[in-house]
This record gives sequence, structure tokens and C-alpha cells, in this order.
Amino acid sequence: MGNDQGDVPLSYAVQLFSGDASRMGAVLFAFLLFALPVTADDDLPDRCGAGMQGRPDRIHGLKHGTIQATRPMLATFADSPSGRFRVHYDTTGVNAVDLADASANGIPDYIDECLAALEHAWAVEIDTLGYKEPPSDSLDGGSGALDVYVRDLGPQGFYGIASPDRLMRQSPTELWTSFLELDNDYSPTDSTTNGRPSYTTTGLDGLRITCAHEFHHAVQNGAYGYIAQHRMLYEMTSTWMEIRCWSDVRDWAFYTKALLERPASWPFSRASGSNGYVWGWFGNVLATLPGNVLRSTWELIGQGRMPFAALVEACKSGGSSFEEAMCRATEALYRTGTRAQSNSYLPGAQLLPELAVGSTLTASGSSATFTGSMATGEVRTFRFNLVAPSSEKANADVVLAISDGRLLASDTLRDRPSAYGITLNATPGAQDVPLASTGWGARVMPDIHCFVVEGSALVETGGPFPQPLDLTSAPRLWVPVSGTFIGQEVKITVLDLDMRPVFNESVRVEKFERRIVAPVDLNPDLAPGTYLLYLDVKSSSPILHKIFVR
Repeated sequence: MGNDQGDVPLSYAVQLFSGDASRMGAVLFAFLLFALPVTADDDLPDRCGAGMQGRPDRIHGLKHGTIQATRPMLATFADSPSGRFRVHYDTTGVNAVDLADASANGIPDYIDECLAALEHAWAVEIDTLGYKEPPSDSLDGGSGALDVYVRDLGPQGFYGIASPDRLMRQSPTELWTSFLELDNDYSPTDSTTNGRPSYTTTGLDGLRITCAHEFHHAVQNGAYGYIAQHRMLYEMTSTWMEIRCWSDVRDWAFYTKALLERPASWPFSRASGSNGYVWGWFGNVLATLPGNVLRSTWELIGQGRMPFAALVEACKSGGSSFEEAMCRATEALYRTGTRAQSNSYLPGAQLLPELAVGSTLTASGSSATFTGSMATGEVRTFRFNLVAPSSEKANADVVLAISDGRLLASDTLRDRPSAYGITLNATPGAQDVPLASTGWGARVMPDIHCFVVEGSALVETGGPFPQPLDLTSAPRLWVPVSGTFIGQEVKITVLDLDMRPVFNESVRVEKFERRIVAPVDLNPDLAPGTYLLYLDVKSSSPILHKIFVR
């Protein structure tokens, strides 16, 4: 990955595991300097109603006959050519579908599209990927086909719902027949009862990915096992089926954006269903490992293994490890936005935000060590300002993930935070990973983690650039701020020659083309001419620059 100065930062993705944690020393485990709490984000929409229909009280009632599964009552139906699916729908009322019938086959085009998408899901998930068929529900719904009910789900905000219906087997895992529900239009104007837009992907694309997603829930519930308390892998796999069946539809990216922007809220080990949405792309990582890991995971779940333990075992049985998968994922998460390179795990990575920085820290002197704790499967970026008397100013990112499969597989250890230590050395030793042209090195302990390191030396620039600034092409001005660090806040004021302010804001220092600079986004309608720019840094006197706009 290069830059305009011709410097090519060196990047390492390093897997470290199966070592002795005692090498870290007792001091690291005695105190944790900046552990962050892991909390769920309630603002992420719950896109699938499978979790709601799988509530323990509902499942208990179905098993003991105190409640009955209630299917929607819709007026008509159409069967797929294979007979595998029966889609129920209305032509009038609140649940009505668009009655357009371009094929003149007597079936609304929307229902034709639904049947085709369901058949496509079967072809990919069963015929190509080799998952087991979902069971027939006998004559429930009028035939032995998998019943799909098309109705208005917009007020609930669900793309679709997969409902366990009838218990077929008690052990080693419960197997259930299911029926599915899909929205009747996936309209961009649909909204929930609290006013939030119902769908991030609308129209036929919304219908298609939901068919792939909810169909796989029927496969999970009926062919492998229903475990209500572990929804993460259920939703992760179904979300990946959307990607696998419809690679050009990027609904998954909306949820992955939440992971990149708030990684501490979404460690891989969280068992909630919403965590599966943000990690749906992880199926792309597992697909590159030997042994058909994801399908093997479900086969192990069907034998009674708990989902996370099944994933760890499937990785190992296939000849790799969960640690290897997590290390590939850690590198992929860092290679988004402006850092995007070839990233087959996150297609279109340049369209995604960069992984948020969790901490901005300063390493000075010859060596510095930072300690803390993280959740299993959490990915966190540490940004370091590097200062040593004998070298030029530099900065580095260290991206760390707790990747120990033993922790993930354990119900008692998975939710416990794990300690880590990051050491930066101005004179790297043999055990250090070099930080490109900075002259520094880094190491992470104990050796049960994945980490990515990247750094570059920084150069000084005399004045704001580009000059003159052409607002018609790019209204951003970069202002050098010597003596500051990335993440530090500075105050910038731009005045016209009559001393009237046209820009007056506090901005955060960042790196651009190996330079420590502050970004100034001027109004594109600003009149051409000469302006005065005042840079106010708390550690020094205000600095005046003259800038030219055309």
C-alpha cells in the first residue's frame, strides 16, 4: 500500500496462539489500564423475527400444548414448479400484493418473483452447498410443501419471520417444522410503529435476500437443531446465505458498518441474534478454510454440540483453526475505506467505513507497554503516536483481536475479558514486528491473539495545501500542525480581509500522505480571493497563514 512520497508501509497479519500466557508477566494480570465495557447497541434494527418466534415461553407452550402455532389466514396461494414451496397471499386488503401480471399466468408478478427466489435459495443452499433439506410439515398449510405467507410486515420492521411450528424430535437437538413470513412489497416508504424506516434494502432485492435468509432458518430448525439461547450463529449463517445467493445485494454492509464503527459493542462471542447480522460476512472467511467448515458446524450442532463449540471443532477437524479464521477477519476489517486493498472477505471494502480507533496513545522514550482487557472475538484498533529522541516523528496502528478458540467454545470462559499487553520499542528486538519506515517495532502478549500492525514515518510541511485551493474540484484544505499528535483537537479560524469569519471550528488532527494535518472543509460557494487562517494549538502561540482561493 503506497503513498505519494513513494513510501511503502509494511503490514503484517500475525497469528499468535498455543503459547504460555505466563510469559506476559504477573504485572499485566495484576492491573488492567483501559478495559472497555462490552455492551449491546439497541439502535441496530432487528431484521429477522425468528428470535421473537423462538422465545422460550412460546417454545415451551408449543411443546406442552398450552399454545398453538397460529399461521396467517390469507386468501389464495401458488405452488412453485418443484412443489417444494407454497406461497400464500392476498389480493385485497392490508396484506395485498401488487396485482401486476406481465406473464399473464394468473399469478401476480411479485409472487412469481417470490417463488423463483425460494427455488434459487434451495438450489444454492441444498443442491450446491450440501445442506440437508428442511422437513415436510405434512399437510399443514394444505400440502407437504414449505409454507410461505406474504403479508405486511412493515410496521414490525421485520424483513421476514421463520416460526418453529411442530416439534419432530427432542434429542440430541430439537427439530421443528417451520413456516415462513415475508413482506408484501418491501416498500421504501414502509415504516415501523416508532417511525423508523422498515427496510434498508427494498423492492425485489429485499424479497430475494429474505427468501435466502428465512429459508435457511427453516433448514436450521428442521434439519440440524433449534437452540434458542445461541442465536448468533443462526443469524450469521442465514445472513451469509444472502451474500452467497445474491452477491450483488449489499444489505449485509449496513450491519457490518455498525461493527466497523462500534467494534467494542460487537465481539464475535456475543450470543445474540443481532450480532449475527454484523458478522454475516464472516461466512466468506470460513468458506476459504479447508473442510467446508460452516456446514460441518451445523452437522455438529445437529449432534448436540453447542454452536460456538461446534464452530471451533469444525475448524480444527477441517485442518485449520478458529484462530486462523479470526486472524483473516481481523486483517479484513482493517482493510476497508481508504485502506481497502484486495479484500475478498468484504467485497466492495472501499465503500465501507474504516475500523474505528478505540484508543489514541503516545509511546515515548525507548519503550512503552500498554495493558488492558478485551472480550473474546473483539477487534480493537490502537493508534500510537511514536516519539523517540533519536528518530523522526511517526505513527502506527495496532489492530488486536482476542482469538483463542478455547475461550469461545467455553460457556464459562467466553464472557470473561482477556488480558493483553502491547509493547512498542524504538529499537526493535528479534521478537518485534517492525513498523515499516518508523524504525519502531511492536509485540503483543500473551500469544493467544491476532494482530495487524502498520506504521509510517511522518514528514513536516511548511504551509496549508493545496495552494491555491480550487473549490470547484476539492474544498478541503489541509493545515500542517507541528508539535501535535493524531487525534488531538485544534482550533482553526478563517477570516476574509475585512476580518469576517468564514470558518471557525475545532477539528481533530489526522494523518494525510504521511503528514500531521488538520482538515478544513470550506464552503464551496466561498468567493475567490485571499484569506487569513489562524491555527490555535494549546501548546503554542497561534499561527497565522495566508491562503488563496480560486
